[in-house]
Amino acid sequence: MDEKLLQELLDREAIRDNLMRYSRAVDRHDAAAMEAVYWPDAYDYHLLFEGAPAKIVEASMSFTRGMPTQHFLGQMLVETTGPGRAFSETYYQAYHNMPGASEADDRRDLTLLGRYLDTHEKREGEWRIVRRIIAVDAYHDQPGSQDWAAGIVAGIRTRGGHKPHDPLYAEHPLIVYGAVGATSRKTGEAI
Repeated sequence: MDEKLLQELLDREAIRDNLMRYSRAVDRHDAAAMEAVYWPDAYDYHLLFEGAPAKIVEASMSFTRGMPTQHFLGQMLVETTGPGRAFSETYYQAYHNMPGASEADDRRDLTLLGRYLDTHEKREGEWRIVRRIIAVDAYHDQPGSQDWAAGIVAGIRTRGGHKPHDPLYAEHPLIVYGAVGATSRKTGEAI
């Protein structure tokens, strides 16, 4: 196989993995893992917030505190734009079970549908986001419908949640997140 083509395929897969690590990090409320998908000098136009990764992570963690979320990634088009640079358009569906405006208000189910428009850079063999714009194409906002205390879901013991309470942290062999990979809890080696 052509080495240049093989490297391009490997680079695209590394970029896709980084995008998926973002979804995991935000849904598990894992600030360190979320910040690791960006280069420190990155800039993010993140709907209600904009700025450097540390600012975006802080705002996101504050905004989603106590809020179950699920960010589902759909089609991804990753295109190289120059040596060590790429652009991607990734469709997403982002579900948020939001608290009401006051304690007396019921929760809301908000789902955003849109695209992540990302510029990626490869530095020292590692791909991360250097610029992000989040486009919203549609949304659904409706009264919350979850009742975890009643019905068929009342007995579920593997309910998803924020770090460290999500079942992921008990089951997956990861102990350290990195933009390139992670370390096995069992062997201490990179996985």
